[in-house]
Order: sequence, then structure tokens, then C-alpha cells
Amino acid sequence: MNNNDAVETRITFCRTCEATCGLEVDVQGNRVVDIRPDKQHVVSKGYSCVKGIHFDKVQNSPDRITSPQKRVGDEWHSISWDQAIAEIGSKIRHLVDRHGADSFAHLVGSAGGANVLAPLYRNALYQALGSRRMYGTGTCDTTNKFRVCEDMYGSPFRLAYPDVERTEFLMVLGANPAVSGNTLYHLPGAVRRFKAITKRGGRVVFINPRRIESAQAGEHNFIRPDTDLYFLAAFCRELIESGGVDRGAIEKTMKGFSVLEEVVAAWTPERQAEVTGISADRLRELVAAHKNANGAALYMATGVNQGRSGTLCFWLLECINAISGNLDKPGGSLIGEGLIDMAKQVKEAGTLTAQVVREDGLISVVGLQPSGMLADDMEQGRVRGMIVEASNPLLACSNPNGRLDRAFADLELLVCIDLFRNEVGNLAHYILPAPTWLERAEVPYALQSFVGCTPLPYMTYSDAVVAAPDNVRHEWWIYSRLAEAAGATMFGKKWIAALLKLNTRLAYSSKPWLRKLALTPEKMLDGMLKQGGLPGRKKFLAQHRHGLLLKQNSGNNFLGTDRVLTGDGKVNLAPADYVEVFKARAEALFADELEKRNHFKLIGKREIKRMNTASANVPRLVKDETNYAYLAPEDAQELGVRSGELVDVASDYGEISIPVKVSDEMMPRTVAIPQCWGHKKADGLSHARLHPGVNSNYLAGDGEANIEALSGMSHLSGIFVRIKKSDRLAVAS
Repeated sequence: MNNNDAVETRITFCRTCEATCGLEVDVQGNRVVDIRPDKQHVVSKGYSCVKGIHFDKVQNSPDRITSPQKRVGDEWHSISWDQAIAEIGSKIRHLVDRHGADSFAHLVGSAGGANVLAPLYRNALYQALGSRRMYGTGTCDTTNKFRVCEDMYGSPFRLAYPDVERTEFLMVLGANPAVSGNTLYHLPGAVRRFKAITKRGGRVVFINPRRIESAQAGEHNFIRPDTDLYFLAAFCRELIESGGVDRGAIEKTMKGFSVLEEVVAAWTPERQAEVTGISADRLRELVAAHKNANGAALYMATGVNQGRSGTLCFWLLECINAISGNLDKPGGSLIGEGLIDMAKQVKEAGTLTAQVVREDGLISVVGLQPSGMLADDMEQGRVRGMIVEASNPLLACSNPNGRLDRAFADLELLVCIDLFRNEVGNLAHYILPAPTWLERAEVPYALQSFVGCTPLPYMTYSDAVVAAPDNVRHEWWIYSRLAEAAGATMFGKKWIAALLKLNTRLAYSSKPWLRKLALTPEKMLDGMLKQGGLPGRKKFLAQHRHGLLLKQNSGNNFLGTDRVLTGDGKVNLAPADYVEVFKARAEALFADELEKRNHFKLIGKREIKRMNTASANVPRLVKDETNYAYLAPEDAQELGVRSGELVDVASDYGEISIPVKVSDEMMPRTVAIPQCWGHKKADGLSHARLHPGVNSNYLAGDGEANIEALSGMSHLSGIFVRIKKSDRLAVAS
């Protein structure tokens, strides 16, 4: 970079999470020098969290991988793309020919969700190979929601969202939007928008085992971890008993109400109080407030999803939204419309619908098999090779006492597509460098762009802010080249494969005039915008660089229409599988909760300066050497520990030692440990290695016994643990 280069400000949007906040980026000589919130953005209006505005430290990190890497023994060597593609492609073909297509697997992390084009080519490669062995960290946090939407509304991508702009009553379970944004819908500046609800006379209620940061925008209620099933069942029952249901809408547009009514009949407010800690009177008061509101919505996220009954909880929550007359109603829960009808396309294609494709009968949801089966599948030889894209599963997935580390180390072929050599990258045979989100053109997440999960519908488009390093390649290019090298015909047609081969050569040609002939991401996204009836990319950038507000979702556009994709056009309130599982498990789990009501339970904790493992290597964001176990004062006193002293936390699956922080934010008999720490072996992440922390997922079980069968979700929250003061010395004061 020449210091005499002029600084140019470019407008883009963050892709750290679904909030996709608008940003201003200062660029000097193709280097990002500053990032600020975009005050003119049509929705975020000058809001951005610290992770977005400090992404320049990720972008410019000296640890970044900028050329293909091959591991030879314990040493890493830079190699050419031609060598990397040829060797990997040959090994893929060898695995598939010798052990079958499903022996070669894929795992994608949450960062992959921000990349609209990569999934098209990723899925095309694996379909061409014939492999169905696709995993994702979605089975750690969200696949229960996709399963419920498919069974209730007809497609996994008929996702409802709360109408935050007009609701009078919003209840949030197991989510902390002030810190981590929102899961599966777009809501930048969540606290400001929640406070707006209370300012206009409404209520915002948070149900959580920890008094979370979001509670500043409303009221908080403690709940015992992983007992939300009983709270929601009692809430549903009380709503029915008190006349809070819209029987006209139920009769015309829904089915299965009598079965739902029977399922929840036994769960009185008094009974749920025995395990949840929420009194019967409090539950009845919340139901009355919900019933009397002109527009009410319930929303839940990761903290509930990760429990033993995440699918059943979300089913009951969606049933409450529906039977109360608040589904498809302004101020209630709405179903958006995107640039294309992705939900309908997925339904018709059938490839991402829930299905059993595994030998053990566990389900695949939105194309993802359970990440909690990774170690089993590798140890038993079902998986012998894998591509890991934008993920760090050793920290993100259940990994009892490091079992997953050992399984990954034994793979015949492990390829990582990433920005850095992280913990799983250390075990890889090859690392292939991809662009950051500042280096690629993009429209927002598919769930916003193509499903319409946003209370303020809008669209934006951004060109790449800076050019990627010369030896970095886009994911679409990597998958296209690997297919060619492995002898796989992408998209099932030889003529398309031939065009892809030509396009990969044109896109990175040394001759500028040839590069102009390539079908680039910019051209692909231009077509998507035009297909959705919006201006093409050049006009969009010229006229709407801060985003374009779209028509407000007025509701009353889903129920009773052909957008309900269930076959008979009615919302299914009682999917048979859910009813069967509820009847089989609810009483047994309730008895278990009663028996262990004095046991500690482990939950995760989101941190404002960390996004899973992605921010771990940023010095401005991560200054503590470790994460902490957060305990209520009375529990700390009973254990005889003070802040900074070590405790040993043990489950049936593993044990860790970790320092304590005593906090009155915690519900008694609950311990919160931030996840995705544990960077002791991260020698490719120089800062993270000096601030390693402890991997709490060593305490989570894996294998079939620890997977929720309805969704393939791992049990990562509400885990029973034992805690004692450690014999080791305190590490901080």
C-alpha cells in the first residue's frame, strides 16, 4: 500500500450474522483501514455491533491463509492451485470408487450461510458424486425449526418471524438478541426496536435461565434450563382453557386442533411450575396479557433449540402463535415473501426436505445429517474423507473429552476451505483459501433474500469492497474445479460441466478481456435481483447503495392461500411424529427433572465480542485469557469459591477445569459457560492461542443417545453437571 493512495469510502453490509447491518468501509490501496456503521442504511440506521466494525482485524490478519496449503508430516507448504485441485480430486475419486460416494462427506459452518452462491455449487458437487453425507453446525442450533416448518406449513423454508414493528406482546425464550442478533430472521438494533414496543405501551418478556443483556428492553423471568417444554405446554393449555384461541381460523385453515388439545391437557400451570421455576400465577398472567394484546408473538432460539426437546418446544410455540389467531396477522407472526419463492422450490425439488438417508435411521433435515454422529461415522468407517467449509467443528460440535479431535485426525482425506488454519485445519491434509465477505459481491442471507424473514422488508446489494489476494479463490470456483478433477458431472449435464470448466479458466485468466467474459458472482447476483423484479446490480448500486425498502408485509397473505404447502392447504397442528414422541417422552423427562431438581445444569452464554470461533483471533475483541463458568452467588458460596477460583465441572461425558465468575444474573443451580473456546492447539491463530480458554463441548455427549431424533439436533444445553472447587490454584482475582 502506498501511503499517498487516497482513502475511498465504500458502502457494504456486514455478514457476521443475520442482522446484516449497513457499513461504511474506508479503503486505501486495496486495504481496509476503517469500518463504521452506515447511518443511512434503510434498516440498521447506524447500528452495528463491535464484531462487524472490527472485521478489518480479520481481513488484515497476518495469520490469514492466502495460498493453498498442503501438510507434509507436521510441516505446511504452499502449493499451486493446479497441484491442490489435481491431488484432492484424485483422492476424492479414489475414496468414492473404493468405499462408495457416502464415504466422502462435507461439513459447513454458520459462516457458510452468509454466502448465497456457494451452496449451489457445493450441493452440485456432492450430488454429482452421489454423496448424501452432508453435515452442518445447523444441527447444533437450528434444524429443529426447519423440521417443524416443513411439517406444519409444508416446507422447511416457510419460516415465520415476529412482527416486531407492530406487536403489542413479544415473548422471547432462549435468545439474547442484544448480544448475538437473531436466529433465522433479520433484526439489526434489536434492543432499540424492543424498547420501541414498550414505549408504545406493549410488553417484551424474556424467559431465560440467565438475566440476559436483552432484558434491559423488557422484563425477565428465570426458567430452569431445558424445561421450556412444560412451560409451553401449560401456556398452550391455559390459552385454550381461557378462551384465547381463534376457533374460526382454526376450523377454516388448520387441522389437528383436537389432538393438540389432548396432548397439552395434563400440563397445568401448577404442574409445570414444579420443574420450570415459573409460578402458576405468573404463567396465567402472561397468558392473559398475550390474549388481550392486539398482536402477540412468541419467539425462541438457540438456548431452547439445543435442549432435549427442541423440536417439540418449537412445535408448541408455533401452535400457540397459530391457534391464538396471531399467525398471519399484523403484530403477530408473519410469513414473508422473498425475491424468489425458495420454500416452494425446495418443496418441489425434495432434496432438502426431511428424510432418512442414514444407515441408523436418523433423519436428515435441510440436507444436513446430525453433527453429533460425526465421530461415530468416522470411527466406524462410514466417513473416510471430508471437506470442512467455514467451520471449526472441534469447538462448535459435541466433542466428549476430545473424541472428535481423534476421529478427524484419522481421516484419509481432510480438506478445509477457510480463512485461517484453525484447530480442525491443523489436522487437515489441505487448506484452501477463500475470500472474506468484504472480498465478494453479495445480497443478504438466503433466508432474508429468498424467504423474506425480516420485519422491515428490504433488499441490498454490495460489490466486493476490496479485491481478494491473488491466490485466493471463490468457493464456486473451488467446487467446480474439484468436480472436474474428480470426474464428476455437476448439474447432471455434460454441456453444463463443459461451460463450468471454461468459466473457471476465464474467471481467473491473466488477460483482463477474458475475465470480462466469465460468468462472475456479480453477474449471477445481477440475474437474481432482476428475477425478483428489482433493479440490476449497477442500477442498484447507483440508486440504492444504502438499501431499498420493500413493501411492508401486511399479513393475511398466508393462511387459506396456496402458500401453505401441506397438500391440503391447512396448517398441521398435530404432526403424528411429534404427538407420538411427546406422549412417549414428556412424562419420563418430567420425572427426570423432578428427581434431579437440585442438580446443576449447564447452558451456553453468548458474548458480544465473539461470534462462535470467528472472532477468537482479534486482539481488540478478545483480551481475557479464558472463558469463565458463571454461577449464582448462593451456589458459589455453597461450593466455597470466589470469582477467579477454579472449579471442576464434570458431566457423564467429560470434565473440565475453569475459573468462576460469580453473578447475580444467574438462576441458582445453573452454570453458564461461553462456547467455542479451547484454542490451546491453535498455532495457526497466534492471538487465540494466547487466550485459549476451555472447550465446554467436552461436557456434551455425542452419538445417537444424545441426539434429538426428530431434528438431528445435538443436546448442547441443559446438560446435567457436577461442580466442585478445584484443587488447582486460582488464576485470577
